Amino acid sequence: MSATIGLVSESLRRMLESEMSPSTRVTLLSPGDASPVTVRLNLFLYRIARNPQLENRDWSAKPGAPNRLVFPPLALNLFYLLTVFSTADPQTGLADAHGIMGEAMRVLHENAIVPDTFLAGDLRHGQVKISLLSTELEELSKIWTALTKEFRLSAVYEVSYVDIASTRETALPARVVKPAVGVTATPRFPSIGSMQPLSGQAGSALTFGGRNLANWPVTVRIGNRVAVRDVPIADDASFTAVIPALTPGIYEVAVDVAGLSGFQSVVEVKP
Repeated sequence: MSATIGLVSESLRRMLESEMSPSTRVTLLSPGDASPVTVRLNLFLYRIARNPQLENRDWSAKPGAPNRLVFPPLALNLFYLLTVFSTADPQTGLADAHGIMGEAMRVLHENAIVPDTFLAGDLRHGQVKISLLSTELEELSKIWTALTKEFRLSAVYEVSYVDIASTRETALPARVVKPAVGVTATPRFPSIGSMQPLSGQAGSALTFGGRNLANWPVTVRIGNRVAVRDVPIADDASFTAVIPALTPGIYEVAVDVAGLSGFQSVVEVKP
């Protein structure tokens, strides 16, 4: 079970209780929960969100086990509602509460990166950054409405980023020492140099001459019709293609042999 989020809350509580003057009790309750402490500062974790800047981190080496890789941690931003609870004075009202709120905000401002001395548990291996958010009154009112409590003076703070360590891991892949790939090159590229005859009726054959043609697939287009499509050539020096059923006229002939050799000509289709 990961205790990281709880450690962040405890670290903030420690720092506020230690640095505020005069010292004030800090609770981590819901604003709707009762407490025997009449004057207190409350930190309520009301929202958790993914940190968008750290979603694409890669696997990393496991501390203390360089032959193991661990899945990237879940990076989170935490949102806290800071509220003061106190009894109203008949003459000064909530002036004391306002003073406590100002003192708490001073401490959080001066310790925007929580000092290591206040970090609890494993948080000593990272940073906890605190930012005051400019929150509209309407948004704060929605929070208190959801809690079904009367509105109190509050401030919203964002704590980023908080890493939830992953338990998923894998062995480090073996390094490639010697590639086991063989590359064989061949100088026998196909080529086409001629076509005979230059005219003929539909259904008659055209003969193409060339070199190194055997076993290469060939495609022949005459006009907008495909006469041969990806058919392996049987002979090394020539192959044939039949003129499709086309109306009489002059048509372009395009030949492609395995994408390695091309040939273009024209043929007259006779009546």
